[in-house]
Amino acid sequence: MAPVHSRRPAAVVLAFLLFCLPARALSAPQEAAGPAADDTRLNGAYLRNFGLDFGHVITSPARWSGTDWAVFAAVAGAGTALFVFDQDIYDGIQRSKTDFTRDASNVIHPFGNGAVLLALTAGMYATGEIFDEPGVRRTALLSLESFLTTSAIVFGLKAVAGRARPYSGETPRDFHPFSFKNSYFSFPSGDAAGAFSVATTIADQTDVFLVDAACYGLAGLVAVNRVHDRKHWPSDVLAGSAIGYFVAKQVCRLNRDRAAADFRVAFNWTRDVRAVTLTLAF
Repeated sequence: MAPVHSRRPAAVVLAFLLFCLPARALSAPQEAAGPAADDTRLNGAYLRNFGLDFGHVITSPARWSGTDWAVFAAVAGAGTALFVFDQDIYDGIQRSKTDFTRDASNVIHPFGNGAVLLALTAGMYATGEIFDEPGVRRTALLSLESFLTTSAIVFGLKAVAGRARPYSGETPRDFHPFSFKNSYFSFPSGDAAGAFSVATTIADQTDVFLVDAACYGLAGLVAVNRVHDRKHWPSDVLAGSAIGYFVAKQVCRLNRDRAAADFRVAFNWTRDVRAVTLTLAF
């Protein structure tokens, strides 16, 4: 029999799926026109839109407004402040470790793992298929898009920055640009970014407060846990969390904009009525 601790992450993921993400919270009314439902399935249209969205997100700084730059400045300022005190905050967290926090870490850690997040999105998609819930399928696909886009951005930044991880024995101010050693992949935190990309997407797609609180709360615990486990400095997890959050928000907004500009054709062809209805929503 497998040891209990090896089964714990899977049990936590299953419980999260069953109790934190009820299908009704993410459900959306079915569209009368059949083709409109295609954006909730993994097909060629989804992959095409994914590619367009990815390019849009990557190049978005070129189109930022004054408000966007103000938000960036605020996040960058907070990150700079953390950078100054990274070592002090990190040391404080290490001194505060207890048996309880170490046990909790074993439960929290999987929710930043890419494989677990992909399994979560797959589980949501399967749930949407089984119960014919287009809203759940859409949430799963948007979560996948947010996660993969975020991961690409994070990997690029990690390679460029080359920041030394805490366990490497170096200081928060040691950088090795374009070094592909895992010990120099500290900035930004990929686990925090991935957790927030999925959490933000799910929260964006539902108005249920408890679901939003569970998603953001769990993502926040993942971020703190990365410092607790000596994998990242505090400024790393702030940067990763911000990237995951804002990428997910942009992906969801692009999806809404696309749906709002949807063009549909409906045919009503009966013995007594012959009509073609063109609908352009904007």
